[in-house]
Amino acid sequence: MDLIIDLKYFSNDKIKIKNGKNSQKILYMIDGVYLIGIPLKIAKFSIIKQTNNRLIINILDSDQNQLLKDINSFFSSEYRIPYDGFIKDGIISIKKNNLENYTNTSELYLSIHNIKMKNSFITIQLFTI
Repeated sequence: MDLIIDLKYFSNDKIKIKNGKNSQKILYMIDGVYLIGIPLKIAKFSIIKQTNNRLIINILDSDQNQLLKDINSFFSSEYRIPYDGFIKDGIISIKKNNLENYTNTSELYLSIHNIKMKNSFITIQLFTI
């Protein structure tokens, strides 16, 4: 079963952080159940670059652009040490979990999954689902 968060029901108040061994897991609560990661469907994106393990897309025209900016701002305000946001000029990089080749018209599902320290910066990891 796939659970994808509907934009109209999303709330930053439902985001929780759980400390793990090598990273912090991002949890999202829906009706008393915690999901690992924040699962979203991305529409109206354009592919900038694609490899076997990475997908780089432009989301400036996406309906989810503002939501992703809000989530990025939420994490920026949560961490006082240097935070390396996952959106830069409307571009996000997503780690692919399979070898699927995406097109600009593909259905793209991603999970804002965990938080890691990388080169003295806090980074948020995004994965395809």
